[in-house]
Amino acid sequence: MLARTELRCRVRDVRGSARKLLSVAFMALAFGVFFPLVLWSVGTGFGRALASGSPPLGPAGVAFGAVSVLGLYVGGASGFNQEAAGTVGPLVRTSISPTAMSLGRLGSESIQATAIGVPTAVALLLEVAVGAGGPVTPALLAVASLPVFLAAFAVGRLLGDAVRHASEVLRVSLWTKALVFLAVTVVGYVGSYRFVYAGLDESGGLAGVFPPAFLPGEPLQAYAGVAFAPLGADPRPLGGLVAVLLLATVPLGFAAAVRWETHLLLRESPSDEEQTSGSRGVPWPFTATPSARVAWRYLLRTRRDPRMLAHLGPLLFGMLGMGASVFRNPGSLLTFGPPAATIAGATVAGAAYCMNPLGDDRDQLPLLLTSTRSVAVVLRGRVLAGLVLGLLLAVGVGTPLSIASTSVVSTLALAGFAVVLSLAGAGTALGIGAVLPRFERREYMSVERAHPSTIALICYLFGGLFVGGIGVFLVAWSVDAHSPLLPAIAWTLYLAVLALFGGGGYVAAVRKFDRLTLDET
Repeated sequence: MLARTELRCRVRDVRGSARKLLSVAFMALAFGVFFPLVLWSVGTGFGRALASGSPPLGPAGVAFGAVSVLGLYVGGASGFNQEAAGTVGPLVRTSISPTAMSLGRLGSESIQATAIGVPTAVALLLEVAVGAGGPVTPALLAVASLPVFLAAFAVGRLLGDAVRHASEVLRVSLWTKALVFLAVTVVGYVGSYRFVYAGLDESGGLAGVFPPAFLPGEPLQAYAGVAFAPLGADPRPLGGLVAVLLLATVPLGFAAAVRWETHLLLRESPSDEEQTSGSRGVPWPFTATPSARVAWRYLLRTRRDPRMLAHLGPLLFGMLGMGASVFRNPGSLLTFGPPAATIAGATVAGAAYCMNPLGDDRDQLPLLLTSTRSVAVVLRGRVLAGLVLGLLLAVGVGTPLSIASTSVVSTLALAGFAVVLSLAGAGTALGIGAVLPRFERREYMSVERAHPSTIALICYLFGGLFVGGIGVFLVAWSVDAHSPLLPAIAWTLYLAVLALFGGGGYVAAVRKFDRLTLDET
């Protein structure tokens, strides 16, 4: 009943908001259409290979390995980032049995965590069906993948619960958690990319993929032999043993997760918020203006709780995706590193603190409206705080890479452009946050706050990539141009566009803030 109630509340919440419906539709389109289209040749080729009468066990082992990794990740994330019961926690604990509550939360969170992968799985199975020429092959693949995913999910859930409990007991700092998360993400991405890329054949298919020795490839290949025996594969006793272990792990793993989470539910957990011993003074140069003092306070809040930047996750994964060429050719870091750092830094300058100023400061709006002549001071403080983080990336990382690969003139030109682009990005983000504010608070990455709109953030990221790419091209063209006339004309038009969006966004945000009344807050 608890799981059904939570799911109904979530569905009702999504259906009641046009923005959330649009967000769900966008995600379904991205993961159910665009992503499978990228893997079209791989999916259809895998289907043809399975239906050929001699299923390739190497690629099948890779496929099951990918399913197990996905299950471990989803299960671990759902276990570590369990949503708190909130203010009704004591009521829930006393109105239903602890075991029923654990079962309900496990069921609800599991369904919500895996729902996003359903369109992708269906689309990939359709690709396999097209390649195989019938529904039998994808049906066998789905049935064989289900125990792998569920077993990995159960194990991942237990691991996530254990890590969450250990971090509470050991009082691990939030920055340690953030750095560990980033390290695991980067290492996992690099390892999976190098593994998959090393096994692709010349046509980009999976014909040459075999798991390396450090992965459990042999058991997974043996399991594939049992699963695809109706298609002509040669089953082995090891495969049968793996199948039995997988089928046994599913109920045992979920039962253990329910018992463990019930135990944790009945104990008082220490607060995850870091306690500070006192207020810190404002260092120079943040004492120069009131806006600089506001910027320091935002940076100080981020130092205390790095989860304030959790909404920048899409940017992190986007940078990892774009950095795939570096793993294939490390020498390209000096070529693509400076412009990538410049564009990423400008994006961070706007996305860090400027995407949802109305929602973030809603609790303080009555005080702000009655204590200042204009809320522009706070908005400029957000811009300055974002510039500190953005320029650390754009100039702090981009400049050394640029010096190592280009001339001093090009390096100085790129650094100056990074400052201009960062200012324009921050102003544009303020405008987006003023037009599309989000006031409702929700829990994400174990922090409850008014996170910026996901659609607005993704559109901002892609727009920044496009506009920043044009600017980087203009910088390179201007440095090497023989005549300054055409570059001057191009820069005039380009800077006019940046001023229009950046300055217009800032002005729109200031006007919207200053028009607010106490009745609207």
